Amino acid sequence: MKIYQVVASLNFGDAIGNDVVAKKHVIEDMGIETEIYAAGIAAKVTEPGAYLLDNMPKVNEDDIVIYHMGNGSPVNHMVTELNCRKIMVYHNITPYEFFGIDNISSSENCRIGLEDMKGHMKGKFDSYIADSEFNKSDMIKMGYNESRIDVIPVIVPFDDYKQEPDPDMVQKLSDGITNIIFVGRIAPNKKQEDIIRAFAYYKENVNPSSRLILVGSHDVNGMYYPDLVSYIDEIGVSDVIFPGHITFAEILAIYKTAHVFLCMSEHEGFCVPLLEAMTFDVPVIAYNACAVPETIGGAGVVVDSKDPVFLSKVIDEVVNNREMRSMITEAQRRRLEDFRYEKIKDDFQKYLRKFMEDFPPRSEGKGKDSYDKIYDITENNMKNAGKDMEFSRNALHSYAERLSETTDITALVNSGCSVREFIETAFITFFGILPSDNDYEFWENEEKTGGRTAFMEKLITYACSSQDRINRGIRIKYNPFA
Repeated sequence: MKIYQVVASLNFGDAIGNDVVAKKHVIEDMGIETEIYAAGIAAKVTEPGAYLLDNMPKVNEDDIVIYHMGNGSPVNHMVTELNCRKIMVYHNITPYEFFGIDNISSSENCRIGLEDMKGHMKGKFDSYIADSEFNKSDMIKMGYNESRIDVIPVIVPFDDYKQEPDPDMVQKLSDGITNIIFVGRIAPNKKQEDIIRAFAYYKENVNPSSRLILVGSHDVNGMYYPDLVSYIDEIGVSDVIFPGHITFAEILAIYKTAHVFLCMSEHEGFCVPLLEAMTFDVPVIAYNACAVPETIGGAGVVVDSKDPVFLSKVIDEVVNNREMRSMITEAQRRRLEDFRYEKIKDDFQKYLRKFMEDFPPRSEGKGKDSYDKIYDITENNMKNAGKDMEFSRNALHSYAERLSETTDITALVNSGCSVREFIETAFITFFGILPSDNDYEFWENEEKTGGRTAFMEKLITYACSSQDRINRGIRIKYNPFA
């Protein structure tokens, strides 16, 4: 048995990519062989055991695939066809309407992802993990069975944040100026424009000796980042910094020297940077939306208004009121205990052990042994009654596979069965009936005149294209003739 993690794109430094890698390490600690497969892997990702999806081996029925769902991708459909035990980790999908002002392709990606979640992917997994109650509630609204969804937060390896921050960046930002920061992708749902608006008022009317640092990458083909730059020029605010692509050590330096973490995001499935800020004792001020208040968990300051005047007063109080600042950081430290690496690691490992108990290995050999016993008993009873079995042992195996609504044609072709058994197996697999005498005669003649390979290809092509097979919902995988 192996556990494969599959993700549409394995990116460097983003929440989903980090969670995939962290889960890999946790699975390895259980002594289970595991690998990561992705349709695309960022150049900066150096994790051993992470491969492109094109190189993924054929999974066995005993294997487990953990699919990280977070956008629209052809992988969404591919993974549902795998004949193995399957778990979905739902990281949430940003509502596509946000991206109408940025990038149409991003908007379409999110739309397709939500469409897949509401339709094709529903019921195709044995179990589901949501990394927040907010995400779980989203799934329930989409029609997923609440009893099959476990909430396990993303795994954050907090020891990574103990690395040495970049000393040059620390020195640069330790100049007595108040540093207000936000860390997250430059994207419309993150609402950086609301942060800029609040900062502009704060800098002009409350604290001229302040700067805003917006850490995160942006879509080079999108309109949102250029619009933000134009907005900054339009309102005439200074000291708004987009660091762009920086090292992890430089990000640590920004956290280390920050006075406030200001989040105005309107859609988050979890929001790991909130925990990162807490790790550095940076007080969090965040807008009350989506999973943000759940992740904060009563620590930090959650606001219901984005009014710049109001936010400026809150920022000023958090920066200058030492007692309040101390109360916030103490509460944030307590909240971090709920997300300790060892705690979430233990929760995830317990979940996997229970999953393997609830969904035991469906070994091909063991399954065939069980059906062989049934066949032997039935055949013996038929003989005692003076009758012959109406179908072969191979057809019974194939029918059992058909019950899972998937058909591995490569296995069927390589099974070594006789011509008659092949005809019989194909009919019961694709049509749910035994072939008639005329069917046997026709296809046996095809084999005699065209040879075994041509006969098999013709029969499989006929079966795959038949409307009856399509109506029955029998899905095809590993078809060598396709």
